[in-house]
Amino acid sequence: MRHREAKIQGVSDLLRLLKKHVTPADVVWFRGQSDSRWGLVPSLARDAGKHLAKEGAIYKRFVQNATQLMTQAPTDEWDWLFVMQHHRAPTRLLDWSEGPLVALFFATFDSSKDRDDAAFWCLDPIALNTKANVSFAYELELPSFRDRALENYLPSRVDPKSPMNPVAAIGPRPTKRMAAQMGTFTVNHSVHEPIEALYDTKHVWKYIIPKDKKARIRAELQHLGYSTLTLFPDIDEVAELIKKEYLK
Repeated sequence: MRHREAKIQGVSDLLRLLKKHVTPADVVWFRGQSDSRWGLVPSLARDAGKHLAKEGAIYKRFVQNATQLMTQAPTDEWDWLFVMQHHRAPTRLLDWSEGPLVALFFATFDSSKDRDDAAFWCLDPIALNTKANVSFAYELELPSFRDRALENYLPSRVDPKSPMNPVAAIGPRPTKRMAAQMGTFTVNHSVHEPIEALYDTKHVWKYIIPKDKKARIRAELQHLGYSTLTLFPDIDEVAELIKKEYLK
């Protein structure tokens, strides 16, 4: 990996490490995972990829049953995939954030995982794309999900006989949740090796959050104004926070 693993025991440790490893000119994305043993693999490709052949069936069934529940249904495949990812249906998308504290929150907020060390991942999306032969005249430009470069990553276009590596892409943030989480994505084609194992691995690195420091970091993030309502801005979360605050 680009940098050696380091430990984060508090928000100040994260800031120190980012100042050391990231310059203001760098494009870096972040992802928090509550178990440090998990690799960077999208939900549909987990379990040794045994569910990948079902992608078409999953997509069609989701569209069939979700359309009636939406005030305005998506009109293309990418928008449907974003909705599926938003509601935790299995896809070839993997969530990232442009906000490091967002990733730190997701690494630590689930107290049921406090028996496991967490991971805070950093990705250089430009380096990942360059190695996947996706580049532009402006070196820091990232593909959009509307670009031709990503057409072959659509469920209806993926050809396992012509495998392509994961790429990093940006797109609209049509929901309050995606905007709050400063969301971006990597998307797999038919290569499902963990992103951290691809190429020379210099496009990615991670920090470890010891399990006994998770509660401390949650408290620090709360002092900084990060809560479930911050990142999941909806009425149900307003009610859940009230229960936590007043029905202890």
